[in-house]
Amino acid sequence: DRLRQSHSRFRRVMVGDTPLILDVTEFTTSGLYFGNVPYEPRTTDYIRQQLPEGGTFADVGANHGYFTILAAALVGERGRVFAFEPNPPVYLQLDQHVRLNDFGRRVVLVQQALSDTSQEGAPFFVSQFGGNSGLSSLMPAASTLAIGGLSPDRTIPVRTDTFDRWRAASGVERVDLVKIDTEGAEAHVVRGMSEALGDGRVGAVVCETRWDSDAHRLLCGFGLVPQALEKVGPLTNIAYA
Repeated sequence: DRLRQSHSRFRRVMVGDTPLILDVTEFTTSGLYFGNVPYEPRTTDYIRQQLPEGGTFADVGANHGYFTILAAALVGERGRVFAFEPNPPVYLQLDQHVRLNDFGRRVVLVQQALSDTSQEGAPFFVSQFGGNSGLSSLMPAASTLAIGGLSPDRTIPVRTDTFDRWRAASGVERVDLVKIDTEGAEAHVVRGMSEALGDGRVGAVVCETRWDSDAHRLLCGFGLVPQALEKVGPLTNIAYA
């Protein structure tokens, strides 16, 4: 709270041997700054191990950019990171993180959500918890609605597109690693990238989901082998490769 009030939220932190400048008052970074514990540590380690220099990373549901910035540092100047975040104020935080780390030439920000359809004005439920903007979603969970984390009265219109349409339009041949964290919309994202998955244009996927979810079944159906990374509340970060 004092850091927020003093306008000195941005600090240099280390993720392993990788230096980053991050807003250390956010839910993804405060544990790293105050306790030297990385956010989702096993997922962080997986990305550090799997993402090559010069590689390509897509962050679907990038939020304010912890994984986007980490990936940008890992891929270096020859690599590319594509970060998808539809929520306007969170997108501005993401943009600020990119600029503060001088990663503008290697990170492409996309202010839209990925799904299985292209649509203008899709209702996007905005998190009502001040300390966790990461709850926002196209597909709100009933449990989150019940506790007031999301509300049908608090939505904004956003643009959606499919991964496959975006990839074709952008001319991206292959993505080494895709991270999907869309708070319940994961299966829709996976359906929208079926062409890329079927053609082998995606090397691996990290998805926050359940072992019995549609997203899990779809990803396994493309011949990807799942590996549990860590529990995230009732969900699991699973790597598919």
